[in-house]
Amino acid sequence: MKPVRAENTSYAQYEELLLERDRLAKEAGQIWTVYVQTFGQLMTDIFEEKVACIRQKKLIAHYQTAANRGEPIDAEALEKKLEQEMASYQAELRRLIKEHKACMEAGISTTYEVERAKTLYRRLAKLLHPDIRPETDREEVLMKLWLRITEAYGRNDVKSLAELEVLARKALKDLAIDGATRVEIPDLEERISQVRKEIESIKSKEPYTYRELLEDESAVEQKKQELTSELETYKNYHQELKDLTEKILRKGGIQIVWRMN
Repeated sequence: MKPVRAENTSYAQYEELLLERDRLAKEAGQIWTVYVQTFGQLMTDIFEEKVACIRQKKLIAHYQTAANRGEPIDAEALEKKLEQEMASYQAELRRLIKEHKACMEAGISTTYEVERAKTLYRRLAKLLHPDIRPETDREEVLMKLWLRITEAYGRNDVKSLAELEVLARKALKDLAIDGATRVEIPDLEERISQVRKEIESIKSKEPYTYRELLEDESAVEQKKQELTSELETYKNYHQELKDLTEKILRKGGIQIVWRMN
């Protein structure tokens, strides 16, 4: 297929669509941050109780298996086995805790910072966006700069973006790449169609769709009540499982051996 020359108005449309897609993706990330700030502690507490319930159920299963076989239980070996069986759950719990902490520590950008970051990003995207500038994928220095640019844009870090613009223009100059020249892009209409689909996908899926919920105070309060109720349900279930464990041990037939170090 014949490449589309830069003068074609479709090129400008493609640039704007890319910028719109990136803006929406950033906005979705910010929505998720607010969502976690609002509900993250409850969501983490719920998952922690789920993990505790799963562990208790596994413990009961091991006790019952040992009782059925008439075998003693090596307490240390059982603990190690449970740690292995619960490793993926514990890893996910640590991830949730870390994400919640990061979201709670995230600063709130001023209107100026948001708009200034948007302006700087537009300029930088036209210089280094991989979908516009194929050299970015081929040159490591450009790709590293681009990754730093996207991270700074996500934080509305105006200072870093301003510095990265200087570094980006220097890198292009060192590589003898004309940053002002629009490159020719083959299959431009197909690319435009694909970006449109990506934009609609972002708008129609979580976390972008959480916007409506977060803007409704009564809906937020209802969500908190639902999560609180779910947390209490898991806490009660966890206690039932612990009571069942004690009942099994009181019933007898299970010998737990503690090895001395």
